[in-house]
Amino acid sequence: MAKNIELTERDIKLLEELAELSMIKVSNVSQIYGNDRYYEIRLLDLKKAHYVRRLKGYVMLGVNGIKYAKEHGLKVRHVPSTYGQKDRIQKISDLYYDFKRSNWTFIDSRKIKEQKKSLDRGSNFLGLLVGRTEYAIYNIGKRPDGKKITLIKKEQEKLHRIGIYRTIVFYEDPQAREMYGTEGIGLKEQLLLPYPYGIELVKKHGERDLVEEAAVKVYGKNLKEPDWKEADYTVDNKQVMVLVMNDVEKIAKIKNYFELAQYRYTRTEEIEILCLEEQEEMFREMFPECSIRTVEEV
Repeated sequence: MAKNIELTERDIKLLEELAELSMIKVSNVSQIYGNDRYYEIRLLDLKKAHYVRRLKGYVMLGVNGIKYAKEHGLKVRHVPSTYGQKDRIQKISDLYYDFKRSNWTFIDSRKIKEQKKSLDRGSNFLGLLVGRTEYAIYNIGKRPDGKKITLIKKEQEKLHRIGIYRTIVFYEDPQAREMYGTEGIGLKEQLLLPYPYGIELVKKHGERDLVEEAAVKVYGKNLKEPDWKEADYTVDNKQVMVLVMNDVEKIAKIKNYFELAQYRYTRTEEIEILCLEEQEEMFREMFPECSIRTVEEV
């Protein structure tokens, strides 16, 4: 038998966000109720009253929650039945809460598809991050297959048609990063970052330009306009590429530069890479031709 309860302001906020997002991770519910353990007690009451139900660490609307939402004119985004779509919705919800208290606004891809009818309904991007600039967001998970990666890259190549020129691709395992590779596809930025660690890096990047900040921290006032047009700066006749954000487009440009110089037998500029300490080993292996400078954190 359903328990009768009186909905509080925070209960109503939860039902509104569930109607919008379909699913919310239990731990993220604390952002609505506060960081004490009260939210767990309240979720139990709401579950007994059939306002919510739970499934594998996530909360969704129960029968009374759906009824409330519809009675109050809310559009209810129902939980998909297939595993792949359910996993996608969970990732969208997680990203919404990841960036909720940051300088970025995360916009659900479902909203964007409703606004931009030219977008393929089967698009892989999870949403748009809006702030200092705009990024389309992807997550390739832990073990993506080659077909999925190919589809995501082809989709990114077409984003310019709707005015999007930058992307962030999150990965959940180093093997997924290796599978994704370092292919440039003509974007202004293509950041390949670990999830969830990369979230904090992106949050900071929403507050300030981490590329410029890292360069100033290491080189001080010695920064000059680059002699090589693809570089970020020139310092002491070295062409500096700042890779703290692991921008695949920059990585591809360095590779292309050395390959072209080798093909043409031409002299190359000295390229220096500035990266995080934890990235040093990866970039030394990738670019033995380059000198490396590191920064502990940004």
